[in-house]
Amino acid sequence: MAGKKISELNALGANFATTDLFEISKDDGGGAYSSKSTTGAEIASSVGAAGFSRKFTKTSATDGDYDGDVVYIGTGSSTVGQLYYFDGTDWQATDANTASSAAAKGLLGVALGSDTDVDGVLIRGMVTLDHDPGASGDVLYLSGTAGQATSTAPAVSGDTVRIVGYCLDASDGQVWFSPDNTFLELS
Repeated sequence: MAGKKISELNALGANFATTDLFEISKDDGGGAYSSKSTTGAEIASSVGAAGFSRKFTKTSATDGDYDGDVVYIGTGSSTVGQLYYFDGTDWQATDANTASSAAAKGLLGVALGSDTDVDGVLIRGMVTLDHDPGASGDVLYLSGTAGQATSTAPAVSGDTVRIVGYCLDASDGQVWFSPDNTFLELS
C-alpha cells in the first residue's frame, strides 16, 4: 500500500479495509516510542471530505505536557512552558511591550524542554504552561512579561495585542495554544 494517498483508502475495497494493518508510532521526545496498529477501515473512517479529524486531549498539570503540532528547529536554550518567537535562527522570549520587534509578531511557540531543536516547540495545540495565565475559558494574549501569556489584553501605547489561545484551567497552566496571525499595535 506504499504510495497511496489517504484520500484513496476508501477506493481500495473491502479486503483492504478489513485485512491490511498499519502501525502508527509516536516518539515521546525521550527516545521511547508508543505505537498503535489499525486497519485500513479505521483509517478511512477518520478521513472525511475535508481530511483528517484530529482529536486533541487536555494536558496534565506537568509543565510542557502537550498534544499538538511541534517543530524541531532553532538553536539556543529555552525554559519549558514559556512562550517564544522564532527569529529565523533562534527562539527568543516573547514580549508584548516590544512592538517594533518580532517578539510579538513572529512565529510563536511554547518550549517543550531546554533545547528547541531536540525537545521541540509546540506551535499549535494543547499545552501546559509554566505559569497560570488566567481563569478557565479566558481569552489569552501575549504578556508584557517575557515568555508569558495573560488574560489581560495589553493597553499601553506601543504594546502589541495578539491573541495566543484560551485558558482551560484556572490553576494548572493548561491552555489551547493557537496564536492568531493578526495583531494590533496600540498607538
